[in-house]
Amino acid sequence: MARFVVVLPLIPLAAGDEFTVADWPLHVTLVEPFATEHPAAVVADAVRAATADSAVVRATAGDEAMFGRRRDVPVTLVRDGGELAALRTKALDALHRAGVDTGHLRADFRPHVTRKHHGRLRSGERITLDTVALIDMRPPEGSHHRRVIAAMRLGTVSDPAPARLR
Repeated sequence: MARFVVVLPLIPLAAGDEFTVADWPLHVTLVEPFATEHPAAVVADAVRAATADSAVVRATAGDEAMFGRRRDVPVTLVRDGGELAALRTKALDALHRAGVDTGHLRADFRPHVTRKHHGRLRSGERITLDTVALIDMRPPEGSHHRRVIAAMRLGTVSDPAPARLR
């Protein structure tokens, strides 16, 4: 069973990009990790449909907080005008229409960027989120790696999925 997550990276990502969990680029999670029997192309097409007419999101880094079951994951909350919640709803609706069960998701969506060893957001910092990326959480390289399956630019016409996904 495949496992995916949908994110808005702070730096451009493209289909085929790979990175380790430790070096995961800073991002806002749009749809938490979910497992599905559907092939990557079906999931990518659903995310692409959800983002096709979506605008770039401009946001500001807000307060710091601690996330995780043990409240041991430092994050910076992200403030916007509601665009992130609306985009999340569009993505979830498109995934469900495609028959993708995303499982139990948090009802209290709180956009944030997790602090990493290589970077973080500082309160008041302005960010532009112009890409939505579908990430494979279980690529062939192993559990410590991630691979971008598809990346859709917001505010532009999306490129078709790579042929290997079809």
